[in-house]
Amino acid sequence: MLRIAGRTAARRALRTTQPLARSYAPSITYSGGQASEGQGGFYGSGGARVARGPVSWDAKAVASAEAIASLTGLMGEASQLESTIRAGEPLDETVIEAKGALKRLMTGETTAALLERLEMGGEPVWGLSQKERRLVRDARALLTAA
Repeated sequence: MLRIAGRTAARRALRTTQPLARSYAPSITYSGGQASEGQGGFYGSGGARVARGPVSWDAKAVASAEAIASLTGLMGEASQLESTIRAGEPLDETVIEAKGALKRLMTGETTAALLERLEMGGEPVWGLSQKERRLVRDARALLTAA
């Protein structure tokens, strides 16, 4: 009887401690070392993710809806000119005029200012969808090619 009671107590102890240990195991991220020595510790411990000094916001890092709408209209015009260029003969008068118009459109001050507002560090700014990012890159490529 004592033997059976001992086994039952052991099973009960196993059932109560094991799920508790399992529930905490995957939620802890430990990188090794001693947190007090700066060699690791738990993720975010010791102020590792705290900003040191004042944090400033750069308004140029986020795209505006007006800039995207303007770029969409501009790239629509550029697309029409490109299709005119592709459809005609290379020495045709309409193709030559379309090439000149495309170059004027893409190298104009408004286009340069628009791309300056939509790019930061040579990349599209934050807040753009993949389609809008592609549009900014295509506009930059057209500007460079013109």
